[in-house]
Amino acid sequence: MRRIAVIGNGGGGKSTLARVLGRHLQIPVHEVDKVQWLPGWRRAPLDEVAHTLEAWTSEESWIIDGFGPWPVIDRRMARADTIVYVDFPFRTHLWWAAKRQINSLVQRRAWGGQSAPPSSLLLFRTLRRVHAMRFDLLELVTKGGRDAKLVHLRSPRDMARWLSDVTQTTAGVAG
Repeated sequence: MRRIAVIGNGGGGKSTLARVLGRHLQIPVHEVDKVQWLPGWRRAPLDEVAHTLEAWTSEESWIIDGFGPWPVIDRRMARADTIVYVDFPFRTHLWWAAKRQINSLVQRRAWGGQSAPPSSLLLFRTLRRVHAMRFDLLELVTKGGRDAKLVHLRSPRDMARWLSDVTQTTAGVAG
């Protein structure tokens, strides 16, 4: 595993998973949120986001956490040797995102390079929109034989088990 695309709805632990994989496999981790959102959670210009994401995927090895513009996602999935789709039940994404939102407000720190979390309305609208895209995403990550490189994580237990398997299997390889 040298080119890993991690996608899924918010609040599912994608960024944490990507960071753990990156440390273990010694692969650079890139967060899409850091380029697709300007300060104050304003959207960055799509052409700039696409340019940065394309540059990342041209590297020899990478872990890319997040989405970005749809055409860029498709090319990233084609270039990835592993696609990790975090696809928990909506209630899990909603609960974990709500906990993260509250913790961010209390601790006065956010994610994605932001100084404050997004408005709860923006966060929950995004969660609902991404959940509505589940079937399109599943089609995207399985088209053209991509299902052979797909890791479809449907629960936190699946995620923990897969991550444990990866770290045990590659323990002698990465170090």
